Amino acid sequence: MKQKMRICPGCGAEAPDGKTAFCHYCGRELVDLSRENTDKKIQGVKRVQSETMSVPKKIGWTAVVTLLILFLLFGLAVFFDIPGKMRESGMQRGMDRLSRNMQESYEKEEWDKLEQYLIDECEVYLDSPDYFLYRTAWFLHIYPPLFDEAHRSHDAEEMLFIYEIMAKDYDMRADDVFFSVYVTDEEIEAALASEVERETQIMTEEGLEDEMYKLRR
Repeated sequence: MKQKMRICPGCGAEAPDGKTAFCHYCGRELVDLSRENTDKKIQGVKRVQSETMSVPKKIGWTAVVTLLILFLLFGLAVFFDIPGKMRESGMQRGMDRLSRNMQESYEKEEWDKLEQYLIDECEVYLDSPDYFLYRTAWFLHIYPPLFDEAHRSHDAEEMLFIYEIMAKDYDMRADDVFFSVYVTDEEIEAALASEVERETQIMTEEGLEDEMYKLRR
């Protein structure tokens, strides 16, 4: 096999490849001018150039793929109404919280706190389907004793005032839509019907029948 030679760029003398890095004659650094070495250099340059050229393409493809994924996700979100469902879920959590507040107050018989929810914060708590259930429960706790006290003191105006509150609460149940929108409790519903019937009988006995029925028109 023919030994590769390196050519001195200074004096042009040849030196066996790999034997020395410098020319024996002039001391200049030897350069490998063989075809094989030249081809390697050229391939190296081409490889680096190719890799450099491919970087923008890779970035471009990454951007395209990212945008495509985002577009598909947006399309799926719209198709399945994900934002709407998230809003509904948030609203449901809010209503559940309102219901829990009223339920806890009712079960612990914390009537002042229940009054706060039902009266002072009614605009908020009306969003709960349990609102009228607990408002009726609160009415039944507050008004029957006041009605009886007004009856004993022959305070017809107060009796009519309380009766109107209880009767109108009861009359709301005549609309079938009420039961499709709001939650009810059989025990509370029965207690309300019984109380309105009791007050109606007392009002009739007191001769307040005409005034009583005017309130319910």
